Amino acid sequence: MSPEPDSHGAPLLPGWRAIGTAFRTLTVLGPNRVELGVDASAVYYPVVGLALGVLWVATDRAVGALSGRFAASVAVLVVSAAVTRAKGLRALGRVVAALPSRRPDRLPRLDVGGAVSGVCTAVLAAAELGALCALVRYRLVGLAFAPLLGCCAMVVMAVGSRAARADGRRLKFAPDVGFTEFGAASAATFALVSLTSEFLGLLLVLSTAVFTVAARVFFHRWIDGVNDTAVLATGEAVQLVTLAFLAALS
Repeated sequence: MSPEPDSHGAPLLPGWRAIGTAFRTLTVLGPNRVELGVDASAVYYPVVGLALGVLWVATDRAVGALSGRFAASVAVLVVSAAVTRAKGLRALGRVVAALPSRRPDRLPRLDVGGAVSGVCTAVLAAAELGALCALVRYRLVGLAFAPLLGCCAMVVMAVGSRAARADGRRLKFAPDVGFTEFGAASAATFALVSLTSEFLGLLLVLSTAVFTVAARVFFHRWIDGVNDTAVLATGEAVQLVTLAFLAALS
């Protein structure tokens, strides 16, 4: 007599071990490797972003109580760079440095740093510090949610995107990241931001969605897909745009 088939299907989302994988991928807890290796654990990237937001708020409160807003903003930027190895900031610097490049030179310049990308990274870090310093009225919202929205944008960039390749082969960038991971990550993030910040949260959700979709279109036209640098750079750009938007409202 043949055994009864297993009535339990595969879990909808990856297990709790994938949360650790997400933290190791995006933070200093993992190896300092070039490749991200985006897989199904990307569904938990917003969890990493939420943890970073909590760290930002705690740092800001601790330093701000002793030394004021400027010192607190510097501390937040330094802690963020240390915890993430400044992967997103450096990736965005490489993208900005490569913008004037001819099409055949774009991918190689995105993969390696240089003096120009170093300068661009420094300018972007200064811009982020300026946005942090100007963040007054909605400081708690910005510190808590900018990393969360940035990490969610990385999932949106990864799902269904082509891999940017020098050989022109049409392959998926992250075949393990499907609509389930995208839906769970984005729905949870947008619900949290919208429900806790009301109309302001809705504005943040809409602006983040529009910016991320624009980034997907841009990279698919610019380098015929996305790579690790494009994903990290988009997350950092969303983070910076969120801070700047809230600072402008302050």
